Amino acid sequence: MLFFTAFMLLGFPLAAQSGWVKTKGALYGQVGFYTLSSKDYYNIDGQLLNEGGTFTTRIFSLYGEYGLSSRFTVIGNLPLLVQNAFSTTNAVSGMGDFRLDIKYGVNQQKLPVSFALGIELPTGKQNLLATAKEPNSFGVVERINLPTGDGEWNALATLAASKSFWAGRGYSSAFATYNLRTKNYSGQVRLGLELGGQPIPKLWVFSKLFTQLKGFQGNSDDISFFRGEGTTFTQLSFGGQYMLLKKWGATASFFLPVNNFITEFKNVYTAPAFSIGVVYQSE
Repeated sequence: MLFFTAFMLLGFPLAAQSGWVKTKGALYGQVGFYTLSSKDYYNIDGQLLNEGGTFTTRIFSLYGEYGLSSRFTVIGNLPLLVQNAFSTTNAVSGMGDFRLDIKYGVNQQKLPVSFALGIELPTGKQNLLATAKEPNSFGVVERINLPTGDGEWNALATLAASKSFWAGRGYSSAFATYNLRTKNYSGQVRLGLELGGQPIPKLWVFSKLFTQLKGFQGNSDDISFFRGEGTTFTQLSFGGQYMLLKKWGATASFFLPVNNFITEFKNVYTAPAFSIGVVYQSE
């Protein structure tokens, strides 16, 4: 589901993309909402097209991390409800693709490093037809496919490293992920950086840089942006998390796409977007 790749990797807590692992029995959970609305589509050649109507997606999600041991953490990410629509069609909705990762951490006391292997299951709807609001010039009511899943299994490998400073009130993280796709689509390289700090008790603020590049070449003829073939982009995000109670808190992020920085926009809708969520954590 590449039209909201940035949400999956930045809207969710980057703890999943850090060098740290959870302690045994520790749990982090988040219920989140993300929305994007854009008329700016960059085609597979990087050309801006904005005459096809406005595309809108809304995603309600469940995310969790659980410490299996002092070395292993299991991570789950489920887009529970994905709703897609163009300004010219009705909205359609369904579950997205479920991702499950196992992360192994080393050197946690000095320079935390983690290795993660994950799979993304095709639990979303590969084909989901939305009906046009008005008939075309021939009097035909057209239908367009707005899927909530890419219809394939994905295998992902992630390497991440982190460092804390300011007596534990600041941190930085970096990660690299490769997504091996299984239906002849090109692979994806994902790179990210994060810098965060705690200016006051209970409040963490953070900024993130994420970019997606094209990996090993595939041979699929399906270049729909929903399938993510050849999709590249860079995005900045800024956000925070505040613990309202001992174990419960709220989080919010703002996403800002940046073209021709590291890479150019290709086969993707872009616009500023935001996410909000409710978090639970036990240590």
